[in-house]
Amino acid sequence: MADRLLLFLLLVVGFILTTGCAPLVPTAGAGTGYMAGQQAAFDAVGSFFDDLGRSIQQTTRKITGTPSPRRRAGTSTATDGLVLKIERSMLVPTEVHSGEQVTLVLRYTIRGASAQGVEVRERSALSSGGKEMTVLKDQTSEKENGTWENTLSFAVPASAKPGKYTVNMQLDAQGKTRSARHSFTVR
Repeated sequence: MADRLLLFLLLVVGFILTTGCAPLVPTAGAGTGYMAGQQAAFDAVGSFFDDLGRSIQQTTRKITGTPSPRRRAGTSTATDGLVLKIERSMLVPTEVHSGEQVTLVLRYTIRGASAQGVEVRERSALSSGGKEMTVLKDQTSEKENGTWENTLSFAVPASAKPGKYTVNMQLDAQGKTRSARHSFTVR
């Protein structure tokens, strides 16, 4: 019996030395309820993000060509560097139930970019309770002068809790940042 105990202890010590961690020794029911509750919470959060991720659809299209330079009284027609302006942003509908679609539209104008265009980063993130939950879109691409429209839609996951959610949309180009924020309520 002592030989078996010594062999068992040597195996445990060898396991610890080779893997760097102690083996899991099950105990009768200790922590089972806690772990099951934690696993259910992790599964719910995971399914929220999985469902949301599968439903995201987005398109970006150019609406118009190079806009004409805007003249200010007493100035030349040349623009003073890059102009990045949000023309319109919206979110519809503002009240939804799980499974329904939410659509975001962000229309913006670029003026004063070089002939090669300018690198523009478009980022949209979903927040709840003042905390960012997930990034819906984070994409950087070359854009030329003109008006661009990005449409992003997603289905509200079945696991979404009722409450207010906010989508923060942000554009970044050559050190200029423009942003818009819209909220919707899950009933």
